[in-house]
Amino acid sequence: MGFLDTLLGKSKLPKPKPDKLFAMSTAYVTLGTSLSLIQAGAGICFKPLEASRFSRAEIEIRDLLQQSCKETNTQYSIKKDSYGYLWVILNDPEFEDLVTTLYMVSETLTDHGFGEQLLCAVFKFKNESVVYWIYNFKQAKYYPYVPKGDMRDSSCEFRLRSVMEKELPIEKEAERWYPLKDIPI
Repeated sequence: MGFLDTLLGKSKLPKPKPDKLFAMSTAYVTLGTSLSLIQAGAGICFKPLEASRFSRAEIEIRDLLQQSCKETNTQYSIKKDSYGYLWVILNDPEFEDLVTTLYMVSETLTDHGFGEQLLCAVFKFKNESVVYWIYNFKQAKYYPYVPKGDMRDSSCEFRLRSVMEKELPIEKEAERWYPLKDIPI
């Protein structure tokens, strides 16, 4: 960003950083052994556009999902949430297949010039409650989200952070731990 852009108040959106999605692959072992969390699916969320270029990217994503998921036996669906975002929802007993497929979708969008449309990737886990690990593409950081009715269980989220901060790039500023409502995973 140049001096004139700063002066005029223009800003560029940060580029997505999908490479850190793979940090969840190694952290998965600790999530299971130290926290007794069992994976229950994953998803990627992005904002669709009304453009023919975006339609082509969406068709390519659907084709890639069909081919890839056939090979790995991953189940997938594509849903639109109440906020108008598209979700690619994945289920597979092999956690590595989930991570790889999420990466493939994010790279396809980025390759088509729609990386700024990526919101987050979400990994769902269960034990006594539901735990989501959310990856913010713009910040390239993870954070936990533990819904508790209409609220969130902040104390559990901070415990999760303390256990996982050595294994995952965790967002340090808790005010950036945005709760996602109605996650369709």
